[in-house]
Amino acid sequence: MLLSAGIVLFIPGFDMHSVFSSDLADAKRLIEIIGLYKYILLSQVLSILLPALIFLMIFHGNNMFEYIKINMPSKYSFFFYSLMLLFLAYPLIQFSYAINSKLDFGGWFERESMLIDDIMMRIMHIDNVYDFVVKIVLVALLPAVSEELFFRAGVQNELVKGMKNKDIAIITAAILFSLLHMQFDGFLPRFFLGLILGYVYFWSQSILVSISIHFVNNALLIVAAFLQQDKIEQLINEQNSDIIPLHILLMSIVAVFVLRHRLYNMWKDINNPQIEEKEKMKV
Repeated sequence: MLLSAGIVLFIPGFDMHSVFSSDLADAKRLIEIIGLYKYILLSQVLSILLPALIFLMIFHGNNMFEYIKINMPSKYSFFFYSLMLLFLAYPLIQFSYAINSKLDFGGWFERESMLIDDIMMRIMHIDNVYDFVVKIVLVALLPAVSEELFFRAGVQNELVKGMKNKDIAIITAAILFSLLHMQFDGFLPRFFLGLILGYVYFWSQSILVSISIHFVNNALLIVAAFLQQDKIEQLINEQNSDIIPLHILLMSIVAVFVLRHRLYNMWKDINNPQIEEKEKMKV
């Protein structure tokens, strides 16, 4: 964030006060000056991707790729079941929007949420196919790569390594993932998404799986906006206000638990030989 602020100071018309100002107009003015594409690119690269890479290279340089787990999962069905988990969890995620709407955020939190909402409205307006492709890259692919390297390969891996309880480590990483997005009117839905990505990464032992799931989630929003340009505001409002029928919600909860059990068993089957070997060494 400090690195991003330092870059912004080189833009004419911006000083230290305007960079750290709580005035929403200053943030919007910055987007107008450098453009939405550059704003998204700089935000992702300077605030998320670059810090993650620097940290990983400094502390895990010799075995960075192994630590990140840049490899194909031992079972390709991890991709399929992880996608199913994401899709079938959508009703539950949607229900969390209703709960989140009851929470009252004020002051600085509200200002940050308003800024993100404004950016999202700009992103959702897609003028042509070129605009669609660029936003797929900048809004779907780039965040999927940078955020998975930061939150899963960086934050979650360090928490899992340092905590005895792996579930608490993954939950903590999911909370940080949601908090640092600064969109507090969507804290709970993003927290649930963070849980899915965290467990998928932990079970599959492959960053490629969590990146793929993250990309699909982001890309679906862009595709939906592209296909419904005349209903952008309605699309956003429905996302925050739709009431999920009880039977759909219950089916989603059951499906999530079933798929969670399936993915857990796949992870357990893969790690059983290692567990047995450790037990023999103890004996």
